Amino acid sequence: MKYIKTFVLIVMIFFLLYACVTYEPTDLPGDLQIRYIAIMYKYGPFLDMQRIEALLEQDSYDDDVLAYYQYFKSSVELSDLKVIEKAEIYDTRIKDYIREHLPSNHSEEVLFLDNFDDSVPVTIELLESQKDEKLSERICNLLMRDWQRKGLFRVWYEEFYEDQLSEEQMKRYAELLTRVAYGYSSTTVERVHETSSTFYRDSVDLSKIPPELLLAIAYKESRLFPASFRAEIYQDNIQAVSWGLCHILIDADTLALSYADIGDQKIDKRTFELINYYYFSGALNEIDLIQLKGNLLVSLIQLALIYENLEQKMTF
Repeated sequence: MKYIKTFVLIVMIFFLLYACVTYEPTDLPGDLQIRYIAIMYKYGPFLDMQRIEALLEQDSYDDDVLAYYQYFKSSVELSDLKVIEKAEIYDTRIKDYIREHLPSNHSEEVLFLDNFDDSVPVTIELLESQKDEKLSERICNLLMRDWQRKGLFRVWYEEFYEDQLSEEQMKRYAELLTRVAYGYSSTTVERVHETSSTFYRDSVDLSKIPPELLLAIAYKESRLFPASFRAEIYQDNIQAVSWGLCHILIDADTLALSYADIGDQKIDKRTFELINYYYFSGALNEIDLIQLKGNLLVSLIQLALIYENLEQKMTF
């Protein structure tokens, strides 16, 4: 009897340890939800299901995001991912604006890392102790491949810097990306301004968005270059700019630029302006979105809001 009890105890301890090691939240989005989230991230969170389904058939955006997510989750290999080698720097005036405002606090000897590692000016807990060596390695391998094949990451880098990134520096950047992507995983953000909109929840649980999905969106949008941007042009006028690692949409008039074809002399509330107002009372500025911590935080909030909105639209 003594030996049976000991055996049972050992088995129970084994299963307890196994559960601790392999446990993942059960309410994370599945592959279909990731496709929906990707479409809503690109086209806007207020689409109905019929329109979302139609866009799934018309656009490959969701296919790419899902493929990158699966890569970061180690479900597919690097050789399965396509390389986009050509880039268009949309407007040198905006690029120069970013370059002029890049901070340098000498926290890193590598200028590229130093330019993008600032903290956000809000009281948000960021736990940078989380390590995922497998994910960091996959990010680094992806960056190395893009660099060697002169992909978008390298094209963007050479627009801003004259030196070259070494493999060791890319490894350090990949580790930083991983830490920040995991850093907000236990964070809940509270709304500080009232609204009649049901989209902007009182409380936003950022743990609902896995780091791999956040990074998949970032890679699709910017190829993981933090100062990447895309000008949103309407009637030959730059109305908005998709800005930073996850290409958060900001109004062109938010930028301190005085050109007749940039902005329309009034700031419309776009993704950045809305999240900044409702959750941070305007404490962030556009340069905070160039920083890894600022951009990933705002992107996580938008993705978590989209996911919660999606849960109401469909039956799982």
